[in-house]
Amino acid sequence: MNTADSESIARKLLAAGYVEESLERADIAILNTCVVRQASEERVYSKLHELRQWKTAERTIAVTGCIVGKEGERLQARFPLVDAVVPIGEYDSFIAGLQARHDWSQGEALPQAGRTGVSHFVRIIQGCDHNCTFCIVPRVRGRERHVPMHEVLAECTEAIADGAREIVLLGQNVDDYTDPGGRGGMAALVREVERLPGLKRLRFMTSHPQDLEPELLEVMAASNVVCRELQLPVQSGDDLVLRRMARGYQTRHYRATIERARALMPDIGLATDVIVGFPGETDEAFQNTRRLLEDIEFDVVHLAMYSPRPGTYAAAKMPDDVPDSEKLRRLNDLLALQREIATRKTARWIGREVEVLVEGRDELGRPYGRIRQGKRAVVLGHAEPGTLVDIRVIQATAGQLMGARAA
Repeated sequence: MNTADSESIARKLLAAGYVEESLERADIAILNTCVVRQASEERVYSKLHELRQWKTAERTIAVTGCIVGKEGERLQARFPLVDAVVPIGEYDSFIAGLQARHDWSQGEALPQAGRTGVSHFVRIIQGCDHNCTFCIVPRVRGRERHVPMHEVLAECTEAIADGAREIVLLGQNVDDYTDPGGRGGMAALVREVERLPGLKRLRFMTSHPQDLEPELLEVMAASNVVCRELQLPVQSGDDLVLRRMARGYQTRHYRATIERARALMPDIGLATDVIVGFPGETDEAFQNTRRLLEDIEFDVVHLAMYSPRPGTYAAAKMPDDVPDSEKLRRLNDLLALQREIATRKTARWIGREVEVLVEGRDELGRPYGRIRQGKRAVVLGHAEPGTLVDIRVIQATAGQLMGARAA
């Protein structure tokens, strides 16, 4: 979502006549920030300290993103070198202010054709209406605001015309999507986007176990464009912890959703998020989470140790009662477990023929992309970005497949 916001700012600046430059030569530096975790917030402050030497009276520093929702104008009081604090999405007024202040515009829009990459991110929801006790997103990004379907389709059409072959629909919880114009929800939107001429792949993230509708899974299973990949954060495999997190579902509901998805798409790629050490997580509760990971066998698990985020209910009302040493032990235990699961699962692809959408070249100059189930794949042989190629998998690691062009 931050990448999508950054691309939106860049497009608007280019249309106003600005050009991209290295930091050393630039007049404007814009920091697009994330504060979901404490480490992300600390990197913002570190970068602002670094920019002290770069800053002059003629140069502008602007900050946007989640830290604006958290800190607001207090950020400028702490860092007087910041010239502008820009709320998410309010980029037009910021750019107009730049032009009025410095008149740096070249006076005409610059060509933007060919700037879109193979994949293009499209935000369909801003903010979140859930109130998970550990999450700061509703505070920093606000309540949900749904982009009208016709605007989503227009952005997708423009991106495809500019070279995108894959569209990724984004939202803190895409399953909540409802067109303000009354054209339907997420399943209806996916049906409309997948019909766009020239589109090869369609993905979406992130889903919520409480709101994922069977209809959306049925659309995925019936489509040759929608990827068979589902990102469905579970956060914990223990019902008492889920209740304290205010997630709105129990593990039996989550397991049933996964079973339904696999019944429709046996080869579906599954990713999830897990927090270890949440307040009140006993060893028994942790073992329930471990058992859920063993049973479901996710392809990818994003793991994090719980850390209180100021402004959340958990930070205010729940004692952080799991020692850091125990959080780290549990984290490392699940990391080792997931490495073993992922290695075993990717090995099952060896000998199979898969379709890869080529995104670019890796550090060794080899074409790479992803298969429809979301796994990264390296192509042995020539392949141009944006093309779909078939490979036969000859090697697999926990995080990557490798294969030669199929005959």
